[in-house]
Amino acid sequence: MKPSAAVVLGRPELRYLDDVIVESLRREGFCGPVSRRDAHALAHDVLSDQRIDEQLELLSRSTPLQGRRILEVGSGWGGLVVRGRVAYGLEIFGLEPSRAEFSSAWTVSRALLQAFSVPDHVIVNGRGEAMPFADASFDVVYSTNVLEHVDDPIAVLNESLRVLRPGGVLQMVVPNYGSWWEGHYGVFWLPHLTPALARIYVRLLGRDPSYLRGLRFISLGTLRRWARTKADTAVVLGWGEDVFAERLRTIEFQPWAALGKVRTAAHWLRRAGLTDAFIAMSRWFGWVTPIVLTLRKRG
Repeated sequence: MKPSAAVVLGRPELRYLDDVIVESLRREGFCGPVSRRDAHALAHDVLSDQRIDEQLELLSRSTPLQGRRILEVGSGWGGLVVRGRVAYGLEIFGLEPSRAEFSSAWTVSRALLQAFSVPDHVIVNGRGEAMPFADASFDVVYSTNVLEHVDDPIAVLNESLRVLRPGGVLQMVVPNYGSWWEGHYGVFWLPHLTPALARIYVRLLGRDPSYLRGLRFISLGTLRRWARTKADTAVVLGWGEDVFAERLRTIEFQPWAALGKVRTAAHWLRRAGLTDAFIAMSRWFGWVTPIVLTLRKRG
């Protein structure tokens, strides 16, 4: 699947949105986890054409996207919705709350929609726990780095399956708190830290732990348990283990959100001849990150 436009969101006249995103991150406390410089890098990343292309390519491995009605749960700044429509011709919609703590994301998404003459109604104001859509409204439901932020992850999973048509595909990309990496702070992690121990650990690293209060510490084991409760509704197609192994073996992944540190670690594993051993241990102990849960709805 190739985009019809080489550059969409990277237009120079839209660079001002980086500052809007950074200010939003500062108000939400995210500039505690990262420096202001890193916040600017993150702002650039979230509206990166290349990053969005990578997300769509990963999703397209599990299901065709052309001619499908797609919903992004937690569409954030709106980059994937806008680029998906403008560069790929996809019928993709977004769901994002506009309440106070998410107001800047809503503002940025509206600016992007207007800049590319995309109708406002394609990004809907709403929460994943109570989606304002009819049953079986979409062929594909997608979410990335959202489930760990919501009030009720199980409700979001239930709603995502409700609005999905029989035979449709749900893909959720979720950070694994049973792994060795924490992407919000961009630091190596200790698997299965409790929230209390995580706050101590983050303080020891010289970081502000307040951002942790809003995170759900979801692990691969947690998601497996939730998925088993949906066995009558959906079949699991994968957990992202193959993607994790591919990235470690090839080291061909971009350093989004401080992943340059992970890429450096992957190089050292390769030089030590330990890559395959680490992949095997990650499968056994549930260290795979991110989790890429992919389900197909029965029926």
